[in-house]
Amino acid sequence: MKLIQQLCFSGETEEALEEYKQAFGCTVRSLLYYSDAVKNGWEQPDEAKESLVYHSEIMFGDQEVRMTDLSDEDNVNLTKKVNHMIGFDTEEEVERAFSVLSVGGEVIKPLERPPYMVIIGTVKDRFGVQWELMCDF
Repeated sequence: MKLIQQLCFSGETEEALEEYKQAFGCTVRSLLYYSDAVKNGWEQPDEAKESLVYHSEIMFGDQEVRMTDLSDEDNVNLTKKVNHMIGFDTEEEVERAFSVLSVGGEVIKPLERPPYMVIIGTVKDRFGVQWELMCDF
């Protein structure tokens, strides 16, 4: 069994995928657009949705996260309400991700080095997704 998280967007999934690849070193395992779903008979044609991401799978190390543009507003808002915690192996990885996610975003809690861990900070990226980034001892 595994827990699979889903992040829901309103047309920004493809941009978010690229940003998360840069910030976290993620790899995209699957990427289907709405137009692909129409071609396969899973959906009815809708020009307004053609370029939207129907289904994607991105790997945060061994952890799978699914991302989509085709969710209702409640799910998009839920994505923006959850604090996503990422534990890194090194301080440098935290600093790099924090730097990438801060561009166009909002620093909630600047990077600090408390006595109980190497480094920690919280940032809301330009898509409204909040990330708590840390490296434990």
